[in-house]
Amino acid sequence: MKRIEREKVIRNAYRSTVLALTICCIFLGVVLVIHEMAREYEVKNLNEKLEAKGVVENEEGLFSSVQLFLPKEIYVASGVTIELYNNQISSLGERIASYNVKWTCAVGKNMQRKFSVTGTDELIGTYPLIFTVFDDNGAQVVKASTELKIVPALKEGFSLLTIGDSLSCNTAFYERMDTLTANQIVYMGTRGVGGSLTEARRGFSAADYLSDKGYDMEEPEEERHPFYNEETRSFDWEYYKDTTGFDPDAVELFLGTNGLDTDPVKNGNNIIRIVKNIHKNDPNLPVYLVHTLYSANQDGIGSWNKDGYALYGDRYKYEEDQKVFELMVYLEETLKEEDSLYFVPAGICHDSANNFDTKEEPVNPHSDLTIEVPTDAIHPGRAGYEQIADCLYSMICGTKEGWKK
Repeated sequence: MKRIEREKVIRNAYRSTVLALTICCIFLGVVLVIHEMAREYEVKNLNEKLEAKGVVENEEGLFSSVQLFLPKEIYVASGVTIELYNNQISSLGERIASYNVKWTCAVGKNMQRKFSVTGTDELIGTYPLIFTVFDDNGAQVVKASTELKIVPALKEGFSLLTIGDSLSCNTAFYERMDTLTANQIVYMGTRGVGGSLTEARRGFSAADYLSDKGYDMEEPEEERHPFYNEETRSFDWEYYKDTTGFDPDAVELFLGTNGLDTDPVKNGNNIIRIVKNIHKNDPNLPVYLVHTLYSANQDGIGSWNKDGYALYGDRYKYEEDQKVFELMVYLEETLKEEDSLYFVPAGICHDSANNFDTKEEPVNPHSDLTIEVPTDAIHPGRAGYEQIADCLYSMICGTKEGWKK
């Protein structure tokens, strides 16, 4: 009897143990499921935050950053200040402000929205310059680097022919170049900006220079521009030189704003065709390709109008920044093997946040409070053109010794 009761107690204890283990397993399973759901929720939130910043997960499962662009070399002439703006070297544009960034260099200033350096004779030399982006946890997201070259001021003159659009039609640029070079530049062209000869035409795109388009926005009007050869039915550098007699030491090519698109290929290829045609006839002629400028802020873009009609009614700042960034990267990549070609990084060295002329407007129709609104979305004020001149001048100072005769 006692044996039967003992076996019964053992069986009950066994069953209780199995039941307890089962309950524990179920409990642990529920805990693991809840934990996994919480982890997936955290990952989902993290991914949404990263995607909002433009960060995506690559095939290796690591987070890769947005695209950055820095040219291989940045030239700074003695006596000139050159600045690089954070939002203009990133495909994020103004949204780069949501990251933590820093510039690292032995010279210059690592500032909140830019890197700034002033060239002096004492600093002449080459310095590594690094731009690093961190997330909110201090982890490095991406970095880009270049060589900062501080170079001597120009010591001799040269002749320059500018082919451009309305961004080449402001006297402030030429006046600043004259100041920097002590009036040593001989300008060439069939048109004029102030007292300087150029081949700048308002509203013209690279495609227009490849066609037989005329020009009637200023005097003298043209039935067709002088680069167009009816026999070749396109832009013809040799024809231009033969018919005008101009044979410059260097060419400044400042195009891109007219024709900007989300896909840079068409506009970029038209610019490339002009470069190739010049070098087909003059393979050693230095061509300085100036990257076009980032536009004014959204207030400038959205309120830019003529006689009450919106000029950029359907455009917004982020998309316009993307267009400039993609064209800059496309031209640099496609033409990287082109000899006697120098990229002028005006796009990243121009203070688009502050260089456009503004006017005061009420914050709303019935308020006495006012805000500063850019009066133009594309064409900067005098300070902007002077920054462009500083950039081109520095590039010429740093590369002129490499010109082939």
